[in-house]
Amino acid sequence: MTKTFPQFFWSVVVIGVTLVLLALIGINGIQSLRAKTYTTTVTGSAVKTIRSDLAVWYFSVSYSGYDEYKSLYQKLIPVPKAVENFLKKQGIDATEVRVGASQVQSNVETNEVDCTATDTNCKTIVKDKIPLRYKTISRTFYTVSRYFTVESSKVDTVIKASNAVDDLFGQNIIIGGSTLQLIYTKLAELRLELVKAASEDAFKRAQLIAQPVGKRITMIEEGRLGVFQINAKNDPSISDVGNFDTTSLEKDVRAIVNATYRIE
Repeated sequence: MTKTFPQFFWSVVVIGVTLVLLALIGINGIQSLRAKTYTTTVTGSAVKTIRSDLAVWYFSVSYSGYDEYKSLYQKLIPVPKAVENFLKKQGIDATEVRVGASQVQSNVETNEVDCTATDTNCKTIVKDKIPLRYKTISRTFYTVSRYFTVESSKVDTVIKASNAVDDLFGQNIIIGGSTLQLIYTKLAELRLELVKAASEDAFKRAQLIAQPVGKRITMIEEGRLGVFQINAKNDPSISDVGNFDTTSLEKDVRAIVNATYRIE
């Protein structure tokens, strides 16, 4: 009897521990079942229409020809003053205009021409048994240019001036390479505003999903901000790398937020 008691005792202990562990597992399982949660992923967006508040206008004036480039440069000398007067007449101050240095480009063109009887340094080829004399001549084609930049917060005034450059034609000043950029300078502040609005929109969408089945949103598990889309007004196009319109006076700025919420 004394010998069997330890075996019986330890058997009871093992059974007791096993029952306790099973009870704990069962309790945890019930609690896990009761605490089971679900998630929903939604996309929120916010858009705001803004008006460009800065205009940057790039253009140039050039003269080209086979003349000596110095004579072409002489044509450029009065151009900055004439352009300044034109812009002033349009309502643009001289402080809003930058004039670049003169630039000269050259291109050597080589051609073969027939020789006359008195020409020297000619070459002769025979074609259909007829000797033909020719020579090679080189000419340099020059282009002299002056570049201008107008940067102003008077956006409408700059737009009007860019469409009135025909007034300079009578002075033999031809505007070329004209590029007008219309920019909104307060994007940093606007981005913060739109991120908040898009996040609120995502949360409202998640609530609409949870409420009909008697659930509620308890917390956000993950949030991702998409790239901003800056398009011409009413243009819904989207790019993976984001759009950045600089040609339209009015633009739509759109923010996208992807969020995952816990539902209980």
